[in-house]
Amino acid sequence: MSDHDQLLALALVGTARGKLPAPGPGALGEAAARITRPDAEGTLLARAALYALAHAAGRTPDPADDAPPAPAPAETLPEAPERAARHLPLVLGTPLLPEWLALCAQAGWRAPPARLPELLDAARHDGSLRPLLIPVLGERGAWLAGFNPEWRFTPGGGEDAWDDATEAGREALWRGVRARDPQAARDLLTAHLPTERAGSRKRLLGALLDTLTPDDLILEPLLDTLTTDRSEEVRTLARMALHRLGASAQNARNAARFAALVQLGTPGLLGRLTGQTPTTLTRPTGPDEHAVRDGLPDPTGKDALSATALLAHLLEHTHPDALLAALDIPPATLVRIARQHEHLSALADNAVSTGHLPLAAALLPDLPTHPFLLQIGPPDVLAAAQAQALRDRDPERLLALFGPQPGPWPVEHGAALLDALRDRIQAAHYDYGWGYRWVQLRDLAAVNLHPDTPYPAPLPPDATDYAHRTLTELLGTLELRKQLWRDFGRGRG
Repeated sequence: MSDHDQLLALALVGTARGKLPAPGPGALGEAAARITRPDAEGTLLARAALYALAHAAGRTPDPADDAPPAPAPAETLPEAPERAARHLPLVLGTPLLPEWLALCAQAGWRAPPARLPELLDAARHDGSLRPLLIPVLGERGAWLAGFNPEWRFTPGGGEDAWDDATEAGREALWRGVRARDPQAARDLLTAHLPTERAGSRKRLLGALLDTLTPDDLILEPLLDTLTTDRSEEVRTLARMALHRLGASAQNARNAARFAALVQLGTPGLLGRLTGQTPTTLTRPTGPDEHAVRDGLPDPTGKDALSATALLAHLLEHTHPDALLAALDIPPATLVRIARQHEHLSALADNAVSTGHLPLAAALLPDLPTHPFLLQIGPPDVLAAAQAQALRDRDPERLLALFGPQPGPWPVEHGAALLDALRDRIQAAHYDYGWGYRWVQLRDLAAVNLHPDTPYPAPLPPDATDYAHRTLTELLGTLELRKQLWRDFGRGRG
């Protein structure tokens, strides 16, 4: 038994029940013999520390099983200069990190090598950071990611990168390929999607929906097979993609159902005066062999939709171009059909999901406060709605109108919002004590206001300490972002 093991055995029973062993021969034993303390416990611990240190220091390294890895390739991007890199420790782990990454990519720089592990870990936990991080990783960052399976969301990695990646990693790999070569990304889906697990299929279809273009119609055969997938979520996502591809066969079938269902009547005197065209619904009675695969209940079963429910489904899940072409009508007539049968919300959801501007413009007179229609409608209409919400100091409406809008927000709107926050917070003593919607607006403002937004007037002397502290923190964040922009060469915006 070694000297260290003897000390361990004595420690287990206690020095009151055993005698401190004498050190063995040799230089290490002689060094241990010279270590004494006033009590046996202290001597035992001090000698054990010596043996542990000697064991660690004198241990022979394990033989290498594999050849050392090839060094990282030479960098092709310049490293972010110190004036910009100095902000990175301040923004890591905060909502400002995406802005730092975006500014670094816009400047054509790469992140400092010493911060790569922290950045990769941050992107591992927050998938929204991955597309922002990949452009600034540089060659060393991509090389480093290959040594950790949890970092395999970066592009490259060789032929086995896909097989070795996690579900989240495969999604990120696909997004990276998609950004560089859309056709290669389509080929990747065609090759791998049918054999992926349901969770991975959902992730990849979600990524496809985020980046869908008309050119993706080439994927229609693949998406069509997924409309009968075992997973209900996969089936839904596949139908959503086919819905947004205006020329898909699914849209053509739905358009035919719409044309058979809706009968445009001849307007009478009142109709001619008001411009309204009456419609009637005539539900087809024949079989519909594609109904279930297109997301409709079996028309012959007990769950078959009524005529008005079928109309609502078609208005929401058929591309607007297909609906308009089915009856050869303008967007205003389609809106009148939806209005007559009280399905404006279904049609509005369709306009938003497909980003159909003409339909959104036709719907806005009926739904002038619909926040998502405003986002895709004329910019001046959205700006007017935001200005009115700022005048009304309506936090629900402000969140709905500003929340989906990426920053930086217009300076004049930002200044009005800061004034509203200042006035609202004066008597607050704690978070949510002034309304949780206002707290959400404060957090959004911190990262989306233009850095050069003018600051509001100072708080009155009787404002609470919480109000002073919170407003100071918000303005401090804006000051940091202003300096960030300057150091990345954005000047004053």
